[in-house]
This record gives sequence, C-alpha cells and structure tokens, in this order.
Amino acid sequence: MKNIVVLVSGGGTNLQALIDAQKNGQIPNGRITCVISSNPDAYALTRAKENGIGTRVIVPKEFESREVYSKVLLEALFQEYADLIVLDPLSS
Repeated sequence: MKNIVVLVSGGGTNLQALIDAQKNGQIPNGRITCVISSNPDAYALTRAKENGIGTRVIVPKEFESREVYSKVLLEALFQEYADLIVLDPLSS
C-alpha cells in the first residue's frame, strides 16, 4: 500500500475527489495518509479531518526563506513516508 500525501492551500475540491475515489475502492494500491496545507484556514484541512486523514500546516511566510521552507516541507514528506505526492492545483 502506497502512502499518498496531498498538498493543498484552499478548498480541496480535488482532495475530495481523491477521498471519494479512495472510499469507492478506485485507489486499490494506495491511501491518503496526510494532507499538508500552506494555509491554516484551508477548508481542505476540514475535509481531511472529517475523513480521518492526518493534517499538517506549513506556512511559507513563517520561514526566513523559500529554501528553508522547502527543506521543512521535504522533511515533513519524509516523516510521512510519502510514496506519492499529489498537488491540488485548484485548491486555492
């Protein structure tokens, strides 16, 4: 089973489609294990929590540079044992 981590920043409509697909057995070899948001107010975090999916918030503005932010995000992905990373591009 592959660990899927979804990166979001807003409503998470694509995240919801993935959650629905997972529930319907359309993702047989993977499961969404974590949702990481750059926005602490993103509704996608609520969607994740309502479906028992772990969440993290990593806000770029809280770091001294984009490079430091990227390192923190990468470390979070390693900690979550991400096999597949999905970007919810329409999330904002």
